[in-house]
Amino acid sequence: MYAVIDIGSNTIRLVLYKIENNQIKSLLNKKSPAGLAGYINKDRCLKKSGIRKAVAVLSEFKEILDHMTIQEVFPFATASLRNINNAPEVLEAIRENCGFEVRILSGEEEAIFDYYGALQAMEMDKGLLTDIGGGSTELVFYQDHTIQRATSLPMGSLNLYQQYVKNHLIAKKSELQQIQKEVRKKLQELPPQKAVISDLCAIGGSARAAMQMVQAVSKKKKEQPLPYYDPACLKAILDSACDTPDIFIKQLLKTAPDRIHTFLPGITVLYTIAEFYNISRITTINYGVREGYLYYLLEQRGKIHGR
Repeated sequence: MYAVIDIGSNTIRLVLYKIENNQIKSLLNKKSPAGLAGYINKDRCLKKSGIRKAVAVLSEFKEILDHMTIQEVFPFATASLRNINNAPEVLEAIRENCGFEVRILSGEEEAIFDYYGALQAMEMDKGLLTDIGGGSTELVFYQDHTIQRATSLPMGSLNLYQQYVKNHLIAKKSELQQIQKEVRKKLQELPPQKAVISDLCAIGGSARAAMQMVQAVSKKKKEQPLPYYDPACLKAILDSACDTPDIFIKQLLKTAPDRIHTFLPGITVLYTIAEFYNISRITTINYGVREGYLYYLLEQRGKIHGR
């Protein structure tokens, strides 16, 4: 078995995998909603309390791993540590207290590993892949099973919530409009995409929560949930949140209660990306950066063979 620890801006996650028939299979998935992005001070440093939070969660994970037979542990961090100014201090605290050597992925690396992970779950012929995390959003444009461009934007569901949502749990319409404006601005700064894209592959917690909400609404209408859905479904959910917030909150508490504050910023990012690139259908898969990172490392070691 192999262990992957993903230190994200919103959650810290431990996943155990086995290799079977040249494929990665998940055996255990444990997460902690650490919310490290909420511990960053005005100097862009992770506060002492945030470091203690990270160490506490990782110590718990280490205790789990100490009672299991694990071939190797692969800890990595994304925007949670990539976007702070005291990353060496945090890495040292983790090393001293937990014994983990954490690798901080660059934005481009995270995007590429997202793509590698998605490859394990579906054919990636032509389209756009996006991973909306707590502190960053990755975009990968691909064609003929090849990455054309991979980029990372320093905005995610949690830091957008912290920046734009003031003194309440659920974002208001005006705040969502501000988020959408900011996302559009970031997308407009990217090189123009000349090829026509119709499919968007969405991965990560925000994408999964969006799919769960779309499926919940479909069940209410007695429709059969499909692996693909129209971006208009996201617009309908956003409209519902603004027009009938009480009804929306009840549905969200049933569907994705752990994302009650980051859900709307997350799907606003997803909908804005889909609208910006004229996407006609969205699909969501569970594989992503963790699986891609593990696959890459095991392929380097000759433990697994490329597709």
